[in-house]
Amino acid sequence: MKKNLVPSQIYWLMNKKIRMLILVFFFSIINQTFSSEKEVYSETLTSKYSSKTEIPNTSTQINELINKELWNTLFPYRFGAKNTGSDGWVLDPADDFYTYESFIDAINRMSKIKVIFERRCGTNAYKVTRVDKITNVSKLIRSDVDFDAPRNSEKEILIEEVDYGLFLKEGNLETRKREITAFFANISHETTGGWPTAPGGQFSWGLHFREEPTQASYAYPDVNYPPTPGKSYKGRGPIQLSYNYNYGPASEFIFGDKQVLLDNPEKIIEDAALAFQTAIWFWMTPQYPKPSAHNVMVNEWIPNELDISKNRVPGLGMTVNIINGGVECGQGTEKPQVLDRIGYYKRFTTIYEVGTDMDGVNDLSDCGCKDMSKYGGDSADLTAEPCAQKPQITFSSPVNDQIFKQTTFTAIPVTLVIDEKNTQLKSVTTSIGNQTFNGVTFNWTPSSYKAHTITSNAVFVNGTSATSSIKVIVWDGVNIDCQEITEWSSTKIYSKKDNYVKYNNIIYRNKWYAGSGSTPGIDSVWEFIKECDIIDVSAPVITWESPANGQIIEQDVLSSITLEAKATDADGTIKSFNFKQGTTTISATLSGNSYEANYTPTAYGKVTIIASATDNDNNTTEKEITFTVKKVGVVDNKAPSVNIISPGNNTSFNVGETIAITANASDSDGTIASVAFFNNGAKIGESTTTPYNYVITNSTVGNHTLTAIATDNEGAKTTSSPIAITVSEVVSGGCGTTQQYAAGTSYKLNEEVVNQGEKFKCNIPGWCSSTAAWAYAPSTGTYWEMAWESVGVCSNKLEKNYNYTIPSNATNNIVDLTIKAKNASAVKIDLYNISGRLIKSQSFSKNEVKNIKAFTEYLTNFERGLYFFKIHIDNNIYFKKIIKNN
Repeated sequence: MKKNLVPSQIYWLMNKKIRMLILVFFFSIINQTFSSEKEVYSETLTSKYSSKTEIPNTSTQINELINKELWNTLFPYRFGAKNTGSDGWVLDPADDFYTYESFIDAINRMSKIKVIFERRCGTNAYKVTRVDKITNVSKLIRSDVDFDAPRNSEKEILIEEVDYGLFLKEGNLETRKREITAFFANISHETTGGWPTAPGGQFSWGLHFREEPTQASYAYPDVNYPPTPGKSYKGRGPIQLSYNYNYGPASEFIFGDKQVLLDNPEKIIEDAALAFQTAIWFWMTPQYPKPSAHNVMVNEWIPNELDISKNRVPGLGMTVNIINGGVECGQGTEKPQVLDRIGYYKRFTTIYEVGTDMDGVNDLSDCGCKDMSKYGGDSADLTAEPCAQKPQITFSSPVNDQIFKQTTFTAIPVTLVIDEKNTQLKSVTTSIGNQTFNGVTFNWTPSSYKAHTITSNAVFVNGTSATSSIKVIVWDGVNIDCQEITEWSSTKIYSKKDNYVKYNNIIYRNKWYAGSGSTPGIDSVWEFIKECDIIDVSAPVITWESPANGQIIEQDVLSSITLEAKATDADGTIKSFNFKQGTTTISATLSGNSYEANYTPTAYGKVTIIASATDNDNNTTEKEITFTVKKVGVVDNKAPSVNIISPGNNTSFNVGETIAITANASDSDGTIASVAFFNNGAKIGESTTTPYNYVITNSTVGNHTLTAIATDNEGAKTTSSPIAITVSEVVSGGCGTTQQYAAGTSYKLNEEVVNQGEKFKCNIPGWCSSTAAWAYAPSTGTYWEMAWESVGVCSNKLEKNYNYTIPSNATNNIVDLTIKAKNASAVKIDLYNISGRLIKSQSFSKNEVKNIKAFTEYLTNFERGLYFFKIHIDNNIYFKKIIKNN
């Protein structure tokens, strides 16, 4: 049976109430990411904003504006009113949902909540912290990805505190009356049941509906506020909260937990006070660039120049623009929805005896929005606020919290970007520690491993200034202060590599782009660096003070030499220290900050001493020096001279040929102890008597560099100038006793044969040993290249006076063979398939061979596979493979 709708239901549906009010809030945050449910106690926020606020007696203050009798006058046909027929519409107390007591309870509940909004100037990038005013517990409930994005990280952070306990409590009594009437007018329109001929008048029917009469789920895919299966998020409550992506944020602000209303959306029609809380939440919450409706009605919102140019002025019309301006405002004529809101507002202001407009006048000039520009689509709305017009410094490189791993201190380029806005840069200076730099680009070389603060200050010609600071860390690759490393953010996109983050007390580095949600310790993009609770144990550091490495100490008589070295340990103490010469330990004593010992050499010459230190973690470091003890009056030994006299530089040899190397060596103040010979840096022999020579008996193919090193009787060494030689394959007469190829002979892998004046090596023994010479005879067989590999030439070939071109693959099933042969007397071309069957043969006379282009074969009817050209040019035979692919 079809159910007839009562007039209030018909009018509500016909009023085309497109419920965009909360959608506007959604669109302002659709590209933003909310934080995970994790309680945080921010020292900065709690110290500045979390002082316990005394909650006033809400009922006493609200009684100036509303009481139960007035409530019943304002909303006589609210939810629970029923048509009894002859007695008209009567409110049934059993079904009375929107009670005066519920409204007061909602105000009391909301008075316990305060929210701190941190926003980047000129953006709608937020961090939102909820504060419980009773317990002072702070909880981060929203952190947008763009808040710390590089393009925003240098922008000023604006902080706005919203105390929901100030609902209907700011301004004088007239101001508060105007706010409550505007609030009631908007929620009455959202829940209206009135129609033009309704009893009591069309605008007495506010709060008539509790939820939308629909079976729609209003569940929308959203990664931050996913709908709970089976739940409906249709419009509910005075503000008609709709969609899961609005139930979630409302739940976060009210309960500090998004799941309360996501899992139980029906709570809004079960708890009338909660229903009113959702309306107060929306009324009090700013949505930059939109102000809150509360701030508009209490004159806390001051329009900027852009707002004024767009006819955005305080009043009821501006609250409509905030709530549903995308549908109802800027149309040139007032929409029916706006007229309905104005109708309620006019009735309520009449009852409250307060002017409709912000200046107290009753001409409704501030109540509509037909000429008011709606929000959205104009980026100027974001950047119009005064702070966004200030000149700004941005660090292009390095970026904040960047870490530089340096084993030795090297220069770091610093680049600044100056946004001058409407002025011009006069000067810019940057300070790093006690260093100062001028200009927008410079190089800075750190001098210590730690966190460094870089602060830039710019002065502009109009007298304004801008300051910006970042922190960078210079790390030695071993020890790093975990306290300086920023925590990994699940909502942040790490678009560039080499970001160091801390997660679960472990430091990681991203090796490439890491998207939001890419988790350190799980995803391979993050590389493990170190655990923060594990201290890197460093070994001692030794510094020699005396003697110096390489020092020459002259003594007439061998006598004591003082050995002195320092040993330090960055993370502990030195447990033991000594000096060593070979296997002999030399005890040392600590004198001041140095360890000393006396050492007496036993002979003149070079001495190597090792200093050894062990720390309390049993880490040992050793550092050696070498010095020379020289007898007074003894002339320094002069190094010998040496040069290779044979073979000459750039000499060529055939493979296997004997190569004799001869060197001259002499020493002006002593004798030659030995001459060593080297080939490509590897020692190949040594001679201790003159003539100094060595013979290579097994030369190999390739380029070789020969050197000789002469050593004198005192150990001094000299290396000769290098001699380059080349060993090549035999060009003529090099086949010697290599066997002649004979078809049907059994050949082994890599066995060599000679045929047609060339030497060949067997690659496929089965084919090499075949009796089918026409197929596998090296150089002449159709498929010889499949069996053999050419490894050299046995005799000179005729001068090559021809060339030919042929593609490796057939194109469009056509093969064109072009041969240019200037002096050839005859040319023959044969084409074979893989089975060795001759497909085509064509010969050319001497008069035809100067430029042959006539050999064309169509392969359309051929099977796919391998084919061979056998090309005869005079007495020479050449082969070319071609593949038919289709």
